[in-house]
Amino acid sequence: MRKTKGTHETQSENLQEQAKRITVEEGKKGWNLAKETLLSHGTSIPKLREAINYIMMEYKPDFFRPAVVSLCCQALGGTPEITVPSSASLVLLGRAIGIHDDIIDRMKVRNRHQTLFGKFGEEIALIISDILLFEGFTLMRKNFELVPEQNMAKILETIERIWFEQSEGEVLEVESKRQLNTTPEDCLAKIKMRASELEAIARISGILASGSQEEINVLGNWGRSLGTMSLLRDEMIDMLETDVLRHRIRNESLPLPLIYATQKPEAKSKITSLISRSKMATADLWMVSRTSYEAGGMNYVADLIAKTAKEAESQISLLRNKRKELSILTTVVVMNPEDWEQIMRSKLPSSKKLSKEL
Repeated sequence: MRKTKGTHETQSENLQEQAKRITVEEGKKGWNLAKETLLSHGTSIPKLREAINYIMMEYKPDFFRPAVVSLCCQALGGTPEITVPSSASLVLLGRAIGIHDDIIDRMKVRNRHQTLFGKFGEEIALIISDILLFEGFTLMRKNFELVPEQNMAKILETIERIWFEQSEGEVLEVESKRQLNTTPEDCLAKIKMRASELEAIARISGILASGSQEEINVLGNWGRSLGTMSLLRDEMIDMLETDVLRHRIRNESLPLPLIYATQKPEAKSKITSLISRSKMATADLWMVSRTSYEAGGMNYVADLIAKTAKEAESQISLLRNKRKELSILTTVVVMNPEDWEQIMRSKLPSSKKLSKEL
């Protein structure tokens, strides 16, 4: 007999489909401009051409950042066309930052796909990230033809101020590698700092729409909340994928559900024993996840996501337009017990797929 999907699973899939449709429709122009800008450069160096093609053609398209810029601009009465150069610029800058993160984390495979660092090595990855940064800021200059000079000054100020905060968060991330004594509060504070990228993107959108400072602040608050939720969701999903969890234990900061669990002496003793082994079998990693789950780590992070979602929704209610679309992008990030408890019970992480990205 064919198993019938539960109500929650069906609703979740419908919401995911709506979110994907919105991001593609709203973000395709910005993504296409970013891709065309980088691919238009001719080079006689095969390795460079191969690497550029790989980062823009083999990686998953980034419709999300341009979609956020477009929707937030429209939420304040702006037109989506004015956002395209900025959103394309933010795609290139975001992809450059992602390469840097992969190098720092020594991440050769992400989402079952080779990273640029994994395929081409550190040197080529750094060169490509430099190209992306320069191209990103050059593309940003095209906005001088579309928006008032004072608005461009505000955009550049926003990039400088908020992306510096993101860099501070990344430094804290590096300093907390393999640290078991980090508190959940410190971990959450670091995550909120790293969420500043989406705040910057949302604020830039409001500036492009010539919104008031109050309206721009509303968008910024929503962006920070959404960024925080997305990073918290990643923390949970990393607990459900043993290969990722192994890499985080060995090379990165430990996931928040695990950190929360170590506040309980019995769970900390068990987790410490498991992760201190020179070779961690899949069964060991799964026991780390189960111990964290049983100690309340997953529920703790899920509650944080739900709380942050309410804060985000309160900001959306203050906007003029596009409230439904922004609400869908917010709601789709929320995780419910059904999303992980079945996996924890079955001990089969591959039995259900959870997506980090829209």
